[in-house]
Amino acid sequence: MDELIFVTGSRNKILEAERILKRPLQSKDLDLPEIQSIKVEDVVAHKARLAYESVGRTPVIVEDTGVFIDGWNGLPGALIRWFLETVGTAGICSMLDNFPDRNARAQTIVAKYDGTLKSYSGEVIGQIASRPRGDNGFGWDTIFIPQGETRTFAEMESFEKDRFSMRRIAFEKFAIDERDK
Repeated sequence: MDELIFVTGSRNKILEAERILKRPLQSKDLDLPEIQSIKVEDVVAHKARLAYESVGRTPVIVEDTGVFIDGWNGLPGALIRWFLETVGTAGICSMLDNFPDRNARAQTIVAKYDGTLKSYSGEVIGQIASRPRGDNGFGWDTIFIPQGETRTFAEMESFEKDRFSMRRIAFEKFAIDERDK
């Protein structure tokens, strides 16, 4: 696997990626402008190009995740960060109280950019909890229950979350592609 720079400001994402890839990653925290789109693909493609230019045309990997709630016709998608910053996880749960459908899909896209964009997607189906639960994880982990489970990601240990993780699926696809070069 070529030396890449994982451009993210999230220490939690770095730790999770290193655990999944079973290797340390060089990382850089850049304050990149993020386009506003419900589509994770759009956000990642834009972020990857900016990161590549910002680190001096060194190959980079970036990641973005969205949560698509069925009852909201796919919102917030890649805008989940802004929902978390404005209403928080408890607010998302309570805003869903009048919706019979709490089903959701979480999607992570990992992108490598070295002058050419290559993307790897991972998805997990689940539902949004009625209230935040658990102390582990980060972001919206306290409200997402993967299909086949009764616990949120935040109620699981890291190794348990990794069994379901959309980030694991995306990074494993990336690792296989890098290994097969």
